[in-house]
Formats: sequence, structure tokens, C-alpha cells
Amino acid sequence: MGKVCKYYSNWQHEVFTCSECGWTGNVSHEDLEAGDVAAIIECPKCYRSLGVLLYPNLEETKEAAANGNEEAIKGLPSFESRIERNWELLDRFEQEKLRSANQLPDLDGEALEFDWDFEKGEDGEFYQVIRTGDAEVWRELAFFNNVPRFEEIKGMLKAKYGTRFKSLTPIQASIEWLSGDNLGKALQISHV
Repeated sequence: MGKVCKYYSNWQHEVFTCSECGWTGNVSHEDLEAGDVAAIIECPKCYRSLGVLLYPNLEETKEAAANGNEEAIKGLPSFESRIERNWELLDRFEQEKLRSANQLPDLDGEALEFDWDFEKGEDGEFYQVIRTGDAEVWRELAFFNNVPRFEEIKGMLKAKYGTRFKSLTPIQASIEWLSGDNLGKALQISHV
């Protein structure tokens, strides 16, 4: 696994050594492969993992800013703003989300195949949109890396339409958003 470094540490001044190619030296932001909660620190020569850089939470950023870290001082207002916006979106999602199969419309057809689509709305937010053919069945705010929600909605579609439900298939544009850019997770999504 290599070294585990905190974001507001001296990680850019630490000496890393690659066990694969023998490279030794310092790394920078260019040597990071972004992830959800951490970045993988890669060897700049052979790209083998040298360790992970844990992203800071709000408290760590506040502490680093209070200790005079220029990057934390500069980034704190936007960090706080993003967190506030995320709470607003979560509140809105909780108010508007599909809660029950009874909210789904009555549909004709003996074999209902649904698509899990993804699009940017006129308000600038991203939405997951459930369609069958050209008919929109449901729309709600989308969140990155949200396979559990896919499974919940699939369960409600099955409950509403019974044996007429045949599949819920993520369209290509929605897979990265749905699986959190994790190909393994994307391949495990069951459509039926």
C-alpha cells in the first residue's frame, strides 16, 4: 500500500521510493490519481502506487487555515460553500425523491424495459431520469457513486409493475456517474 499521507502534511517534501522501478524522489499534484476519499500517489516513472493522500475534511481544513497554511486559507471559503450547497441538495433530494411504488405512473405494456438515464437540468443540477421508450417515468436529483439508489428504484419498479418489469438498464452516459467511476462496480450492476 505504501505511505498514507494527510493532505495538509509535508507529503510533497517526503522522499518516496518505488519498489518496482527504483525511482526515488519527491512527488507533486501531477503524480496523483484522484479517487473518492483519497488520491493514489503514483511513481512518476512507472505509475506504480507509492501510497495514498487522504483528502482533508472541513475540520482539518479549518485547523490548517488557523495554523497559517496558505492553501487551506485560500480554499476554506469554497470548501464551506460546497458543503453548504451539498446539504441543500441532500435536503431537496429527500423532499423530492421517489419514496414509494405508488408514486410511479400506471403504464401499458406486457414487457416494460426501463432506462436509467442521466442529464443536466435547466437549473444546472444533474438528474437521474427513468424512462421506458420515450416516456419519462421518474426524475430526481442524481448523486455520484449511487448504486444503492439504483437498486432501491429498481425494487420500486418491480413492486409497481410486477412480472411486467423486465429490466432497468443504465445508459452509457449514466454509468460513470452511477458507479463513481469504478468499472468493477459498474460491471456488478444487475439490470433485472
